[in-house]
Amino acid sequence: MYRYSQQMRQNTTNLKARTRLLAVLLIVTLLGCGYLGVSYARVAHFPDRTQQQLLARVRSCCADAKTLAEKLSTSVQSNTASQLANIRQGVYAMDQLNIAAINLLGEGGRLVPQEALTALYEDVDAYFSIIQTNTVSVLEIRALLLNHLTALQGLLAE
Repeated sequence: MYRYSQQMRQNTTNLKARTRLLAVLLIVTLLGCGYLGVSYARVAHFPDRTQQQLLARVRSCCADAKTLAEKLSTSVQSNTASQLANIRQGVYAMDQLNIAAINLLGEGGRLVPQEALTALYEDVDAYFSIIQTNTVSVLEIRALLLNHLTALQGLLAE
């Protein structure tokens, strides 16, 4: 009947196979694009989420150090040195979290100004030297430490 019927059937079969292959490739490509889009969205929010988590931890350390500083006695007692050591740990933790934020996010990721950390370290060192000599009242340095911690807490709240 038809002169090219065998050849036409083969072309139709080849065309269907090519169409199926292209459909499968298109689906795989679309799935790959969707996966890349979701992955990019997660990675794009990483710096913001990281900075928010580190900032929350720094706020917590600052609040803990302030609470400990408020509990310091107006006179030198036997537990004053251990309370100061705990305050220093809080300041050190803020310093380390700040360094981690800078390493991860660059200088723009700084959470706490270096001047604030330096002032806190100096306050704690001065307090330690006062309690070791026990010659000067601790009221002034205690008030200064509390002022610095309150100012830092206000700065972190912004």
